[in-house]
Amino acid sequence: MNKFFLTLSLMMLTLSTGFAQSGKRILVDGIAAVVGNEPVLRSDIANLRLQMKEQGIDLAGMDDCALLETLLQRKVLISEALTDTTITQTINPESLRDQARQQLKYFEMQAGGLDKVLEMYHKKTKEELIEAITDFNYKNELFNAMQRKITEKVEITPDEVKRFFDSIPPDQRPEFPTQVQLRQIIVQPQPDSAEVERVKKRLNQIRENILKGETTFNAQAVFYSEDPGTRSQGGLMTIDRNTPLVKEFKDVAFSLDEGQISMPFKTPFGWHIVKVEKIKGRQREIRHILLIPKLNSRNLEEAKQKLEKIRKSILAGEMTFEEAAKNFSDDEESKKRGGLMIDPATNETLLETTKLDPAVYAQLVGRNAGDLTDVFEVKDPMGNVSYKLIKIDKKIPPHKADFVKDYAKISQMALEAKKQKAVVRWIKRHLKNTYIYIAPDYRKCKFKINWLGYEQ
Repeated sequence: MNKFFLTLSLMMLTLSTGFAQSGKRILVDGIAAVVGNEPVLRSDIANLRLQMKEQGIDLAGMDDCALLETLLQRKVLISEALTDTTITQTINPESLRDQARQQLKYFEMQAGGLDKVLEMYHKKTKEELIEAITDFNYKNELFNAMQRKITEKVEITPDEVKRFFDSIPPDQRPEFPTQVQLRQIIVQPQPDSAEVERVKKRLNQIRENILKGETTFNAQAVFYSEDPGTRSQGGLMTIDRNTPLVKEFKDVAFSLDEGQISMPFKTPFGWHIVKVEKIKGRQREIRHILLIPKLNSRNLEEAKQKLEKIRKSILAGEMTFEEAAKNFSDDEESKKRGGLMIDPATNETLLETTKLDPAVYAQLVGRNAGDLTDVFEVKDPMGNVSYKLIKIDKKIPPHKADFVKDYAKISQMALEAKKQKAVVRWIKRHLKNTYIYIAPDYRKCKFKINWLGYEQ
């Protein structure tokens, strides 16, 4: 299955529940279980299996019963999180709605248009789909926050890691795929100075027209902004200090008073002007207009040739890869580490090749530790082009888990297993007042939690 369609189908697992809005429980064909007013569908189980397979998770021993219990636990944690104000007050629904708009934009690009995405998920309007994605994101935030709260004090000792590893029969120890440690240099094409000036002049003109009262910020954003995630809402966003926006944007947005409009300023995405509509405690309602300077073929070729020259200098011994990354890379995060790439989910420097971007993976085939790749083109989800050069620091072939060599990964596995046990213990203590129903087909499952004992 195409990765995009799989990702979107998983996001939409909970959009059609088969439940009446009145709250009355209606058991329909396809329901595997119920927690509170939330059903778990048989299709949810199938989709979870697809998700785990896509993520490269070993499904050995994970039958439908185990997958159903995973989904049941998720429902319980979300239900409890909804009653915990220390969690709900930390989640900003407006930020999640902005995030949903960005996600939908990416989905549209991948699927070939909004109409196709709406048709796939039986939604009539864009706003209806945005609300559905927002709801999914909200529940995901609740689930993650509840897990963190339950497991925040769980730690693992070296002795526990050793006992965990020894408890796995040798023939059942995990196989780790090829792993690599990589460094990168990224060069982004730069527009001509005349093009930048054109964009700044246009934003200044828009700003002046708004200040003179000849038009509104809302209207100008709808007409001219190149941010598809907010354009249809007149550039409107609700943000706080924790909203995932680049520093340059937040610095300007939080420096303005109510009603003020900024001068044009630059971020990695282009040039902006921002207006603060309302200040509500820690939150701000803002509008922004984004204009992106246009690149031409010469800009692209210059960026590629710049990186080609850097590659030649490294190969000639004129500078190390690390020095080149720190001095010339346009990726602000990795350049601080001499170009060293990390897995953002785990902060590990060893990356599994099966989880790399296909464009990166293709460059590693046939290359070994110490090699440089060719200069190659990459595109972000917005379609923006940049050029990348990679050095392979380490390359570890596929192998069965080794306690010494793979201690970091085994330690993480042991910690996750201990956290899961803590979550199970917590759930057992919080099921007394929760409605549980298990469909007949799943009543013979050997669950970790006696769900049938809590049926009402």
